[in-house]
Amino acid sequence: MLWVALFPILIIVFYPAFAGPFLLDDSSAIQNNSDIRHISLDNLVKIFKGHGNVRGYDHHPVSAMAAMLDYQWSGVDPFGYHISNLIYHWFACGTVLLLFLTVWKSFSLQKGYDTNTSNALWMGASVMFIWSVHPFATMPVAYITCRQETILVTLYMLSLVCVLRGWLAASIFLGIGSFLCKEVAVTLPGAIFLVDWAHGGLGVVETVRKRFRYYFALTSIWLLVCFYHLRGGRRNEIFAAGAPLASTLEYFKAECGVIATYVSKLFWPAKLQFYPYVRPVEGWTEWVPALIVILLYIATAVYCLRFSRWLAVTLIFPLLVLSPTSSVLPIPFEPSMEYRMYLPSVALIGLIVIAIWRWVPKLPLRLAVVGMLMLPLAVVSHIRTKDYKTAMTLYEHDYSIDPRGLNTLEGLAGIYLGAKRYDLAKEMAWKMIDWASADNNKDFQSRGFNSLGLIEFDRKNRIEAKAHFQKAIQISGNWGAKLNLATVHVDLYEIDQAEKLLAEYLVYTPDSPEALLMLYESKMSTKKYDEAEKVFEHFMSIYPERHDLDSQRTRILNLRRNNKL
Repeated sequence: MLWVALFPILIIVFYPAFAGPFLLDDSSAIQNNSDIRHISLDNLVKIFKGHGNVRGYDHHPVSAMAAMLDYQWSGVDPFGYHISNLIYHWFACGTVLLLFLTVWKSFSLQKGYDTNTSNALWMGASVMFIWSVHPFATMPVAYITCRQETILVTLYMLSLVCVLRGWLAASIFLGIGSFLCKEVAVTLPGAIFLVDWAHGGLGVVETVRKRFRYYFALTSIWLLVCFYHLRGGRRNEIFAAGAPLASTLEYFKAECGVIATYVSKLFWPAKLQFYPYVRPVEGWTEWVPALIVILLYIATAVYCLRFSRWLAVTLIFPLLVLSPTSSVLPIPFEPSMEYRMYLPSVALIGLIVIAIWRWVPKLPLRLAVVGMLMLPLAVVSHIRTKDYKTAMTLYEHDYSIDPRGLNTLEGLAGIYLGAKRYDLAKEMAWKMIDWASADNNKDFQSRGFNSLGLIEFDRKNRIEAKAHFQKAIQISGNWGAKLNLATVHVDLYEIDQAEKLLAEYLVYTPDSPEALLMLYESKMSTKKYDEAEKVFEHFMSIYPERHDLDSQRTRILNLRRNNKL
């Protein structure tokens, strides 16, 4: 009943998200993703096999199937997807409560406490309510593609519950689902071992020996899934673009600062960012203090072993989940986005609630403290959710906090271009190039020149646009710049050069609607009507819902008839 009562609270806190549009990766993952249009064996095979052109869901088949189900009833209307996102978050909240009660029962049995006390229920509910409205949840709820986090947490938590209850086969099944949601689930075997070790009270070797077959199966699946994720299109894209990968030391130093920032935002989340940009660490002052804090934190966890294994495990859990980036590979320019604390914050909020029960004497006072914590968090979440109503408000919020955020600068350049505010768009594009050059980031240098090309193209300055796109391709082989350069070639009637670029692009992204329609236009412009019709029919077979293009059939017939006459 407490879980059911949570749902209307979530609606009140997050309802501004319902009016939100598709943002960023939502375009490629949902709007232009032909693989989720229909539930069919062929599409399911494509989803599991991986589709590098769909960056948001590449090698994340469980998340892609969730989008496939939503598409069947909501199509390209974002409202339905936002409703589903809220429901997924609600389910995740329920699994948090379930895991807390299961862990508390195990802890109580070890300590000889009464396992039927209502304190456990109220403690678990307090963890669930605080976590449910914390601003770390705004992105998984308001940004459609980020539903990967909520589905991941639901399966991750249920897998841990199944281990504690002895349902090992179910644990592996749910673990596989979690692995196929997102790469951060590679930490699940470590989490399973920790809770099993704390629950069983045995030594490390004895814990593994007791369930050797289970751990062997879990580890084997884990290795296969790691290989599966590492061969994903996103990894190939990063290598192809020449993005610099961090050395082990560089990655370690950067992560020290990132983890310290994450934990601080748990207690002061007013300045959460969608795209905080993590620069490579330059001096010792940027990472040594954070490392000292982390080492003291780990020492505290080890010291807590004297009192309870569960307490030590709860302290270590956030560091375990934060240890990899979202892409397994240590990439220094990968944004450290706010949703990364969605799962780790469960343990830290659990510790805060336990402290409340330890030091606040009576239940009414304890619940009052919980309410006092919930209210400001809910208000911040409600306000933060409004930032997702348009892409401009989202990016301008981030720019006000961090003017050097490269993703933010790129987003603002595109948004100002769409609003025909060319001077502001160029300013953001040049800032992106300058900051990226200072960090030797060729990927974002290339993106900056691509943005400049788009601005000049929109201003009808074809020659200037062509030069910027060529510069972007020269720096890092930017695929978007290649498609844009093909557009310029078509406009300048350089058809052979355009079709060469389009053929190359369609090998990389076979179902790109922009590339297919541009190839169609290039064929039409050279009066190759039969070839144009084949391209158009292929496009309509992939995107049959595009009824707005039906008039093109008549156009082909009329032009062919006039050409014969």
